[in-house]
Amino acid sequence: MTRTTAVLLALAALTGLRPGPAPGAPPKVTMGVDPGHPWRPPFGLDRVGRPVVAVVVPESPQAAGDYVVLALRKGREVARHEVRIASPAVPVRVTIAGDPDTLVLTERGGKADIVRLPVAQPPFEAGAVARADRVVNPVDLGTILVPNGWLLLGPNQTATLDVAALSRDRDLPHVGLKASFQSAPGRAVTATLALRVGVRAEQHLALPEVAQGPDRDVLLVALDDGNGVKIWSTSIQVMRVAKPPRHPAFGATSERLRYDAPISVRDPKTGAFSTLPYASGWKPDLADVVVSLPNGARYVFWRGSSYIPFWATLHNTGACYEWAEIISRQPDATDCVEPLMDKELRYGRVSIVTSTPARVHVRWRYQSTDLLYKVWGDEVVEDYVFYPDGFGTRTVTLKANPKTEYELSEFIVLTPADTYPFEVLPENLVDALFLDGRKHAFRFPPDGARPPLPAAGVPAIYRLRPNRREALAAVYFNPNETALPPAIFEAFSDAGQVVTPCYWGSHWPLARGNATGYAINDRMHVTPCHNSVMSWAGKRPTPLGTSELDTIDALGRSRRMAVRRWVWLIGMTGEDDARLVARANSFATPPSVEARGARLAFETYAPERRALRLVAEGRRIDIMLKPGPPCVNPVFELENAPAGPLAVSLAGQPLDAKRFAWDGRTLWLDATLDRPTELQLDFGPAPRVSPTPFP
Repeated sequence: MTRTTAVLLALAALTGLRPGPAPGAPPKVTMGVDPGHPWRPPFGLDRVGRPVVAVVVPESPQAAGDYVVLALRKGREVARHEVRIASPAVPVRVTIAGDPDTLVLTERGGKADIVRLPVAQPPFEAGAVARADRVVNPVDLGTILVPNGWLLLGPNQTATLDVAALSRDRDLPHVGLKASFQSAPGRAVTATLALRVGVRAEQHLALPEVAQGPDRDVLLVALDDGNGVKIWSTSIQVMRVAKPPRHPAFGATSERLRYDAPISVRDPKTGAFSTLPYASGWKPDLADVVVSLPNGARYVFWRGSSYIPFWATLHNTGACYEWAEIISRQPDATDCVEPLMDKELRYGRVSIVTSTPARVHVRWRYQSTDLLYKVWGDEVVEDYVFYPDGFGTRTVTLKANPKTEYELSEFIVLTPADTYPFEVLPENLVDALFLDGRKHAFRFPPDGARPPLPAAGVPAIYRLRPNRREALAAVYFNPNETALPPAIFEAFSDAGQVVTPCYWGSHWPLARGNATGYAINDRMHVTPCHNSVMSWAGKRPTPLGTSELDTIDALGRSRRMAVRRWVWLIGMTGEDDARLVARANSFATPPSVEARGARLAFETYAPERRALRLVAEGRRIDIMLKPGPPCVNPVFELENAPAGPLAVSLAGQPLDAKRFAWDGRTLWLDATLDRPTELQLDFGPAPRVSPTPFP
C-alpha cells in the first residue's frame, strides 16, 4: 500500500467510507472523500454546508493523465470537474460544487467508472455565533482569555446573532428562529429562514438588551420546522460586566482579572482529570497586574499564566517573549523546569515598583520548578519598564548555578479555550527586520521545504503577530543578538493532515498537572493553550554584565553562583518597518550628550530603562544631544532634580505639555532627533522660603 493510499484510507475511515474501484482490473487511481478535520479550516459558520472535497490518488506510474469527477445528486449530475494527474506520487484535491450524494471518477473520454463513491452528509446542519456590537479588549472589561464562542458584554453594549442553516432532505420554507437569554425568557427575538434543499441560508438578529442581567448568563438559540417541532438548538455562554475596572491611559494597576470557566486539573499520579473553581486557585492575597498603554496595548501579569507576562490583545489572544527556562537536565526533575510549572504561585511574585505619568516599572521574581514543584535554588528577577510611547524594556537578572544552561527567549502565542490555531494565527507570524535594511518573513506552516534562513551577522528587530485580525504586533530587540533563532517549531499533523502551524500545548497557561505534550488533544476545549513559534534555545546574547561569586541562593544555601543581566527593547505597535528599525538603532546607540547646569552620571546611559542619566546642579539645565542614528523619544533620569513646575524647550521652541511627561525624576520626550539639538529644562525661580520665626 502506498503512503498516499494509507492517508486516504485513514481519512475515509473517519466517515465510515472506503474508496473502492469498480469491478475489473486494478485501478491506476483511487478516490476518497476528505471528511475534514476539526483543527483545520473552515471554522465557525463557514462549516455549515462546507463543500465536499474529493481526493484523487494515483496508484501507479501509469496514473498520469486526465480524469473527470462527476458529482451526482439523486442520480442527476450537478457538477463536473476535470482532474489532471501530473505526478504519480501527488494526490489531487478537488472541491466539489452542488452538494452531491455520489461521486464518480472516470478517465476523460472513458465510459467505465473507475470509482463510484457514496457521500454521507447530515440531513440538517446549523450554527450560531453571537458578537458584541463593538470590539473591546477583554482586559478593559476586567477579564482575560474569554473562551472562544462565549459572548462578553460590557456596560452599554448590545449584541447580534448570526445563524446559518442547510437542509439536505426537504424544503423548509418557514423555519422559525428564536433567541433569548436564560435570565429573560420573556424577551425573546424571532425570525424566519426559508430553506430550499441543498441551499445554505443565513439570518442576522439584534439580540434584546438585558440591562440588569446577571454576571453569568446563557443565550438559548433554537430552530423549528415551522410547525413548532424543534429541529436544532444550541446554547452560548454569556459574561456580563457591569462595572469594569478603571484603567489609566498610561499606568499599572493591581486587580483580579475575571475568568468564568474552571481550571482544568490533571492528577500527575493517576492521569485523572478534574476541575478547580478559578476563584479558589491561589492564595487570596495574590492579584494580577495590568499595564495600560496609550495606544491601547495591554501588558498583563496574570495568575493563570504563573505571572509570566504577555501582551493581551484586542482580539483575545496573547503574545509572550518567554522566561528564563532551565534547559540543562536537573537531577530528579519531573518534566521541564521552568516558571510556567508554578501553577499555584508558590514561588512567583509580581509587584508594581513605579507607576507615574512618565514611567511604569513592574518587577516579576520567580524560581523555575518542575511539574511537582521541586526547585534547585536558582532565581530570576525580570524588570519591565514602559513609557507613554508604548515601548519598554525587559531586563532579566539571573542568579544561577554557573553550570546550568538557560533559554531566555521564545515567541509564544496564547489562545483561549476552544480555539483552533489555524482559526486565529496568521501565516506571516514573524518578521525579522535587520538593521542593515534586509528583511526576512517567517511563514507557518511552511509551504513545502522550509527555505534556508539568511545569514544574520547584524541585529534584527522582530515583529510577532499574535492574531490575524490584530492591527498591533509585539516587537523584540536586543542589540547584542546577531543570531537568528535556531529552533523554528514544526507543525503538528493528525490523520495525515497538518493541523497546527507550529508547536501547540494545552499544559500552559492555567491548566494544572499536565506534562509537556507533543500532539494535539481535546483539552483545547476546556483550557487556554499556547503556540510556540520559534526559540533561541541555548543561544543567548552577550549579557550587559556578569559575575561569579559566593553568595546565598534562593534556598538559603551559601554557594558559588553566576549573576548575569540582559535587556531587550519591547513594545506592542502598528508602526511600519522603517520606524521600528529607527527605534532599534536608537536603543542600540544612544546620542552623545553635553550638559550645563547638570553633570553626567557615572552610568550615563542605562539601557535597562533606555534612559540618559544626569545629576542636576541648577534650576536651568541645557542639554546638547548629538545623535548618531536618529534618537527616538529620549528618556532622561535627573538626580537631585529641583522642585517646582518644569518647562521644556527643544531647539529653542517650547514643548506643549502633551509632548513630554515628567514625574519629578524621569522625563520622557515625544520627539525624534536626527541632528544635534539643544534641550532646555527650566524649573523656574527658586521658591521663596519664609524665615522661621523665633519661638
